[in-house]
Amino acid sequence: MRILLLLLMSFGAYADNEIYIDQTGNNVNIDIEQLGSSNLIGGLQATNGSMTAAILNGGTWTFDINQIGSSNLFKTDGIYGDNFTGFFEFDGDSNDFEFSMDTTGLNSADFVNIFTDVTGSSNTFDWDIAQSAGADYLDLDFILDGDSGDFTFDIDSDYYTAYIDIFGDSNTMTLTKTGYGSSSSDAGYFYLDLNGSTNTIDITQSSTLALDWLKIESDASNSNICVIQNDGGTSTSC
Repeated sequence: MRILLLLLMSFGAYADNEIYIDQTGNNVNIDIEQLGSSNLIGGLQATNGSMTAAILNGGTWTFDINQIGSSNLFKTDGIYGDNFTGFFEFDGDSNDFEFSMDTTGLNSADFVNIFTDVTGSSNTFDWDIAQSAGADYLDLDFILDGDSGDFTFDIDSDYYTAYIDIFGDSNTMTLTKTGYGSSSSDAGYFYLDLNGSTNTIDITQSSTLALDWLKIESDASNSNICVIQNDGGTSTSC
């Protein structure tokens, strides 16, 4: 097991805290808390003021991040390994979260459980999870309480569940779900609870053999909701 954390802390009127991570090994628990504004979490190749993505390798491990404040950044370009559990809490405005898991499809990333809780406005979040059905049995939970956020989910998984709750106005969410599956019993389930006004929601489910299920409960006004389900037919759009 190898974990290398480099922490840089600058104190002043506009202090930044920076954590650079390189982790390899199984059965690891990593818990990070950053309080304040303009904090960074990223990779070892970063330099002061210039962030690169973190690389985290291992199986049966837990990653817990709490960034409390505004204008914070978390960036990873590779989380690899089965039985990963992630707890991510962000309280504040104008935060940037970039999460990438096994996008090359060369590694396994099955039985992954990710819970994200966001409170604040003008936040930008980007999830890019797997390629070539590399994240089977994915369980994704996301709760947003805030306005003017931009959230993108790109998921390739069989046997997945996703629960997304959005409470706020003028948010934009785009979810693209693909997967293949070996039969029609390889179902994926997505539940969306939407509350607020002037939200824009785009959902595309395009698994090949697997079933895609979608449930929407909406108390929304002046909003646009586009849903596309396509298992290989003619291309469609809203």
